[in-house]
Amino acid sequence: MRMEEPTKELKVPAAIFERAEAIAGDSGRSAESVIVDGLSLLFGELTDMEPEALKDFADEQLLAVVHQRLAWPHDARLRELAQLGQLGQVTEEEIVEMENLVAKFDHQVLLRSEALLQLKRRGHDISKLLKPGA
Repeated sequence: MRMEEPTKELKVPAAIFERAEAIAGDSGRSAESVIVDGLSLLFGELTDMEPEALKDFADEQLLAVVHQRLAWPHDARLRELAQLGQLGQVTEEEIVEMENLVAKFDHQVLLRSEALLQLKRRGHDISKLLKPGA
């Protein structure tokens, strides 16, 4: 059983809460879970999120998943480790670290692919989202 994470109280503007309620009503979820998921998309890591969960996301949330990238420090470290690996100067601990970072990246790519699939199924033109840099 997963331990409950510590929480903080947050005042949310009425318009945002009402939008979350509308999204929640459409997906059978609570407004609180919609807001927490949205904040997690912006500020959290998606390592615990299963791709199947994206089917309940609003289009805006799916777009956030599409545009999310590996956090800058992780991306920079992964590039650094890859360069060390090419030079044959990587330690066993760094290999484990690199494998963990690659797993995070792979999971993010999987979530992005699922988000794109959900958007396409909903009738969105995803061609612009598939271009490099999108």
